Amino acid sequence: MRLDVGGLEIPFLKKIYAIAIVHPDGRKLLFGRVRRSAKGEVFAVWAEDQSPRNLGRGSNPHASYHANGRLHSKSHGIIAIKKTRQVPNASFKGTEPIEATNADRGLSPTLPVLSGYFDDVFEIKSGQIASSRNPSITVDVSEPGVLPIRQTGSDQVIAEKIFKDDTPWIIVSLVESPGATDVE
Repeated sequence: MRLDVGGLEIPFLKKIYAIAIVHPDGRKLLFGRVRRSAKGEVFAVWAEDQSPRNLGRGSNPHASYHANGRLHSKSHGIIAIKKTRQVPNASFKGTEPIEATNADRGLSPTLPVLSGYFDDVFEIKSGQIASSRNPSITVDVSEPGVLPIRQTGSDQVIAEKIFKDDTPWIIVSLVESPGATDVE
């Protein structure tokens, strides 16, 4: 299966979703992309800083949940986390976290402008991030009807989008984790 996206032919793409930060002036900046391949694999790819000092460095921060159950988180070509989980197919049970990242980057003006074709977009208002003390964006996969286990077990969900195109569901959330206690 191949899909033509804006003149680029992408092999094995089934669905692609955007995580966009919406600013008060109407600008929509791309925070990340989540895609599901025709094989059922799920990828969370974080947008990179577009400032002149960073262009061309290509850190390619992402997490991949492969059809064989292998899950890894990678940046600069180096695997930081590598695990084996259940296979992400129609018999998937429960929930598995794929990736979590600090949401504060969503306030950076150096993120790329949202453009291109997406099957759906999860829009997060920049104020939702700015008003949170310890915000994260998480990507999880879950059996239909099952909510993800949050990072700390006591995270507050600020915004969430569930992509129900296939099993397992893909759940992208903006959460606020309990922060460190203030020390005087």
